Amino acid sequence: MELGFSLDLDVAANASKGGRISTGVYKVEIQKAFVYKTAKGNNVVDLELRSENGEVGFINLLCIDKTWEGGAENFDYPRWQELAASAQMQSLTTSPMKRTGKDGEYNALVINELMGKTINVAVYEEHDVYNNEERKTLKLSNSFLADGRSVVEAQAKKPATRITKIEERLAPFETKEFKLWKNGGGGTTSAPVETTSTPAEPAIPDAEADDLFR
Repeated sequence: MELGFSLDLDVAANASKGGRISTGVYKVEIQKAFVYKTAKGNNVVDLELRSENGEVGFINLLCIDKTWEGGAENFDYPRWQELAASAQMQSLTTSPMKRTGKDGEYNALVINELMGKTINVAVYEEHDVYNNEERKTLKLSNSFLADGRSVVEAQAKKPATRITKIEERLAPFETKEFKLWKNGGGGTTSAPVETTSTPAEPAIPDAEADDLFR
């Protein structure tokens, strides 16, 4: 039997694409942006991201309120504002969408202005411990426009340079509990989910986001 054959190097190269987003800078499409309230009453966003190379990443529990319900400062608020500006959000509206959980499908809401948007993100893996097992979660460090510029660079009409500096400094982050557990010193549970950790570099909040896109 004779089989026709034609080598396609593009197809061959794409066979290795996919996998998970880890520490690094990625150009991504926001495929899902679920918004909901936590048990304590804070508004949070869960993001499903897919990179241009097919990697998938999930950033969960990004609080979009200025403060936690208890009154403490929310250090993720500048990161939320930077993400919104990078996605060129001018408003926030929601639509219903089914979401799949461990108990099946349930009704949820997504942010219309984030769905399908392309941006660049700098993310890092956080190593924590829960129930005496290592737990890795993806954390947002910074967001950039689709062309790679930061919010500040876009305002100043400057080229993208900050994204490279951020990428050079990105590294996985280990919590104190994880370090204790790794060294055999205890730490069998993780910190409460409504807390934040320190990223590679703080995001720069944007007070004039509406001037970016003119």
